[in-house]
Amino acid sequence: MSPFFHILRSSSLASSSTGEEEEGQTNETALGHLREFETIKDTINELHDRIEIEAGSITQDQKYFADYLHGVKNFKPWMEDAENVAKTPLQKPEKLEEALALLETVKTFETACQENRSKLDAAAESRSLMEKCTKEDNEVETLNNRWEVVKKTADERVKKVQELCDTWSALTNVTENLTKTITDIPGSTMPDVATLEGIFKEFKEINDKKVKLLAVV
Repeated sequence: MSPFFHILRSSSLASSSTGEEEEGQTNETALGHLREFETIKDTINELHDRIEIEAGSITQDQKYFADYLHGVKNFKPWMEDAENVAKTPLQKPEKLEEALALLETVKTFETACQENRSKLDAAAESRSLMEKCTKEDNEVETLNNRWEVVKKTADERVKKVQELCDTWSALTNVTENLTKTITDIPGSTMPDVATLEGIFKEFKEINDKKVKLLAVV
Protein backbone atom coordinates (compact mmCIF):
# COMPACT_ATOMS: atom_id res chain seq x y z
CA MET A 1 0.00 0.00 0.00
CA SER A 2 1.39 3.33 -1.02
CA PRO A 3 2.15 6.07 1.47
CA PHE A 4 -0.37 8.27 -0.35
CA PHE A 5 -3.13 5.73 0.30
CA HIS A 6 -2.24 5.64 3.99
CA ILE A 7 -2.49 9.39 4.15
CA LEU A 8 -5.96 9.36 2.51
CA ARG A 9 -7.15 6.54 4.78
CA SER A 10 -5.94 8.36 7.90
CA SER A 11 -7.60 11.54 6.76
CA SER A 12 -10.82 9.65 6.10
CA LEU A 13 -10.83 8.01 9.53
CA ALA A 14 -10.04 11.31 11.23
CA SER A 15 -12.83 13.01 9.31
CA SER A 16 -15.26 10.22 10.20
CA SER A 17 -14.33 10.39 13.89
CA THR A 18 -14.71 14.17 13.95
CA GLY A 19 -18.13 13.91 12.27
CA GLU A 20 -19.34 11.38 14.80
CA GLU A 21 -18.12 13.55 17.65
CA GLU A 22 -19.85 16.62 16.21
CA GLU A 23 -23.04 14.65 15.62
CA GLY A 24 -22.92 13.36 19.19
CA GLN A 25 -22.43 16.84 20.55
CA THR A 26 -25.28 18.10 18.40
CA ASN A 27 -27.62 15.38 19.67
CA GLU A 28 -26.67 16.05 23.28
CA THR A 29 -27.28 19.78 22.81
CA ALA A 30 -30.64 19.06 21.22
CA LEU A 31 -31.61 16.77 24.10
CA GLY A 32 -30.54 19.46 26.54
CA HIS A 33 -32.73 22.00 24.80
CA LEU A 34 -35.60 19.53 24.74
CA ARG A 35 -35.29 18.88 28.46
CA GLU A 36 -35.14 22.60 29.10
CA PHE A 37 -38.22 23.11 26.93
CA GLU A 38 -40.12 20.41 28.82
CA THR A 39 -39.16 22.01 32.13
CA ILE A 40 -40.32 25.43 30.93
CA LYS A 41 -43.53 23.95 29.57
CA ASP A 42 -44.28 22.21 32.90
CA THR A 43 -43.59 25.43 34.77
CA ILE A 44 -45.89 27.39 32.47
CA ASN A 45 -48.65 24.78 32.79
CA GLU A 46 -48.33 24.79 36.57
CA LEU A 47 -48.43 28.58 36.62
CA HIS A 48 -51.47 28.54 34.36
CA ASP A 49 -53.26 26.12 36.66
CA ARG A 50 -52.46 28.31 39.65
CA ILE A 51 -53.77 31.37 37.85
CA GLU A 52 -56.97 29.54 36.95
CA ILE A 53 -57.47 28.48 40.56
CA GLU A 54 -56.69 31.97 41.81
CA ALA A 55 -59.04 33.54 39.28
CA GLY A 56 -61.78 31.14 40.29
CA SER A 57 -61.21 31.94 43.93
CA ILE A 58 -61.34 35.68 43.29
CA THR A 59 -64.50 35.33 41.22
CA GLN A 60 -66.21 33.29 43.96
CA ASP A 61 -65.05 35.72 46.64
CA GLN A 62 -66.47 38.58 44.60
CA LYS A 63 -69.81 36.78 44.52
CA TYR A 64 -69.76 36.18 48.27
CA PHE A 65 -68.77 39.79 48.91
CA ALA A 66 -71.57 41.02 46.64
CA ASP A 67 -74.05 38.84 48.57
CA TYR A 68 -72.70 40.25 51.82
CA LEU A 69 -73.11 43.84 50.65
CA HIS A 70 -76.60 43.08 49.32
CA GLY A 71 -77.66 41.57 52.65
CA VAL A 72 -76.31 44.50 54.65
CA LYS A 73 -77.91 47.01 52.29
CA ASN A 74 -81.31 45.34 52.63
CA PHE A 75 -81.04 45.06 56.40
CA LYS A 76 -79.98 48.63 57.21
CA PRO A 77 -83.26 50.43 56.34
CA TRP A 78 -85.28 48.06 58.52
CA MET A 79 -82.72 48.41 61.32
CA GLU A 80 -83.01 52.18 61.32
CA ASP A 81 -86.82 52.05 61.31
CA ALA A 82 -86.82 49.43 64.06
CA GLU A 83 -84.58 51.56 66.26
CA ASN A 84 -86.98 54.47 65.86
CA VAL A 85 -89.92 52.26 66.83
CA ALA A 86 -88.04 50.89 69.84
CA LYS A 87 -87.18 54.40 71.03
CA THR A 88 -90.74 55.68 70.65
CA PRO A 89 -92.83 55.18 73.83
CA LEU A 90 -95.93 53.04 73.49
CA GLN A 91 -99.29 54.77 73.65
CA LYS A 92 -101.00 53.71 76.86
CA PRO A 93 -104.35 51.99 76.22
CA GLU A 94 -107.45 53.30 77.97
CA LYS A 95 -109.51 50.15 77.65
CA LEU A 96 -109.04 46.42 77.21
CA GLU A 97 -109.73 46.50 73.46
CA GLU A 98 -106.93 49.02 72.98
CA ALA A 99 -104.60 46.92 75.11
CA LEU A 100 -105.33 43.86 72.98
CA ALA A 101 -104.69 45.87 69.81
CA LEU A 102 -101.40 47.08 71.30
CA LEU A 103 -100.47 43.48 72.07
CA GLU A 104 -100.89 42.57 68.39
CA THR A 105 -98.73 45.54 67.42
CA VAL A 106 -95.83 44.63 69.70
CA LYS A 107 -96.06 40.96 68.69
CA THR A 108 -95.90 41.94 65.02
CA PHE A 109 -92.81 44.03 65.71
CA GLU A 110 -91.14 41.18 67.60
CA THR A 111 -91.87 38.81 64.71
CA ALA A 112 -90.37 41.30 62.26
CA CYS A 113 -87.21 41.34 64.39
CA GLN A 114 -86.87 37.58 64.00
CA GLU A 115 -87.65 37.57 60.29
CA ASN A 116 -85.21 40.36 59.43
CA ARG A 117 -82.48 38.68 61.44
CA SER A 118 -82.24 36.09 58.65
CA LYS A 119 -80.98 38.81 56.28
CA LEU A 120 -78.18 39.68 58.68
CA ASP A 121 -77.29 36.02 59.21
CA ALA A 122 -77.14 35.46 55.43
CA ALA A 123 -74.81 38.43 55.03
CA ALA A 124 -72.57 37.14 57.81
CA GLU A 125 -72.44 33.67 56.23
CA SER A 126 -71.50 35.07 52.80
CA ARG A 127 -68.64 37.03 54.32
CA SER A 128 -67.40 34.01 56.28
CA LEU A 129 -67.26 31.91 53.08
CA MET A 130 -64.75 34.26 51.45
CA GLU A 131 -61.29 32.69 51.10
CA LYS A 132 -59.55 36.05 51.03
CA CYS A 133 -60.54 38.50 53.75
CA THR A 134 -61.55 41.95 52.61
CA LYS A 135 -60.06 45.04 54.23
CA GLU A 136 -63.48 46.63 54.54
CA ASP A 137 -65.01 46.77 58.02
CA ASN A 138 -67.38 43.99 58.93
CA GLU A 139 -70.68 45.81 59.37
CA VAL A 140 -72.43 42.64 60.52
CA GLU A 141 -70.93 42.88 64.00
CA THR A 142 -72.16 46.44 64.55
CA LEU A 143 -75.58 45.69 63.07
CA ASN A 144 -75.86 42.58 65.22
CA ASN A 145 -75.32 44.61 68.40
CA ARG A 146 -77.93 47.12 67.28
CA TRP A 147 -80.37 44.31 66.48
CA GLU A 148 -79.92 42.74 69.91
CA VAL A 149 -80.81 46.03 71.61
CA VAL A 150 -84.00 46.35 69.55
CA LYS A 151 -84.91 42.68 70.02
CA LYS A 152 -84.55 43.01 73.80
CA THR A 153 -86.95 45.97 73.77
CA ALA A 154 -89.39 44.04 71.58
CA ASP A 155 -89.34 41.01 73.92
CA GLU A 156 -89.85 43.18 77.00
CA ARG A 157 -92.78 44.96 75.41
CA VAL A 158 -94.51 41.73 74.44
CA LYS A 159 -94.08 40.39 77.96
CA LYS A 160 -95.38 43.56 79.65
CA VAL A 161 -98.34 44.11 77.33
CA GLN A 162 -99.29 40.43 77.47
CA GLU A 163 -99.34 40.56 81.28
CA LEU A 164 -101.34 43.78 81.13
CA CYS A 165 -103.93 42.19 78.84
CA ASP A 166 -104.21 39.09 81.01
CA THR A 167 -104.63 41.22 84.14
CA TRP A 168 -107.13 43.52 82.45
CA SER A 169 -109.16 40.54 81.21
CA ALA A 170 -109.21 39.07 84.72
CA LEU A 171 -110.26 42.46 86.10
CA THR A 172 -113.11 42.61 83.60
CA ASN A 173 -114.39 39.21 84.75
CA VAL A 174 -114.13 40.15 88.42
CA THR A 175 -115.87 43.46 87.74
CA GLU A 176 -118.76 41.68 86.05
CA ASN A 177 -119.01 39.23 88.95
CA LEU A 178 -118.90 42.06 91.48
CA THR A 179 -121.55 43.99 89.61
CA LYS A 180 -123.83 40.96 89.46
CA THR A 181 -123.34 40.24 93.16
CA ILE A 182 -124.17 43.80 94.13
CA THR A 183 -127.19 43.83 91.81
CA ASP A 184 -128.51 40.65 93.40
CA ILE A 185 -128.29 42.01 96.97
CA PRO A 186 -131.65 43.90 97.03
CA GLY A 187 -133.54 40.76 96.08
CA SER A 188 -131.72 38.54 98.52
CA THR A 189 -133.14 37.82 101.97
CA MET A 190 -129.72 37.07 103.38
CA PRO A 191 -126.91 38.79 101.41
CA ASP A 192 -123.62 36.90 101.42
CA VAL A 193 -121.46 39.69 102.76
CA ALA A 194 -118.37 37.49 103.04
CA THR A 195 -118.55 36.58 99.35
CA LEU A 196 -119.07 40.21 98.42
CA GLU A 197 -116.08 41.28 100.48
CA GLY A 198 -113.97 38.56 98.91
CA ILE A 199 -114.91 39.64 95.38
CA PHE A 200 -114.27 43.28 96.21
CA LYS A 201 -110.85 42.43 97.68
CA GLU A 202 -109.95 40.48 94.54
CA PHE A 203 -111.16 43.37 92.40
CA LYS A 204 -108.98 45.86 94.30
CA GLU A 205 -105.86 43.64 94.07
CA ILE A 206 -106.23 43.05 90.34
CA ASN A 207 -107.01 46.69 89.66
CA ASP A 208 -103.93 47.82 91.59
CA LYS A 209 -101.83 45.39 89.55
CA LYS A 210 -103.34 46.70 86.32
CA VAL A 211 -102.50 50.29 87.26
CA LYS A 212 -98.89 49.34 87.99
CA LEU A 213 -98.54 47.42 84.75
CA LEU A 214 -100.07 50.24 82.77
CA ALA A 215 -97.54 52.65 84.26
CA VAL A 216 -94.55 50.69 82.93
CA VAL A 217 -95.89 49.96 79.44
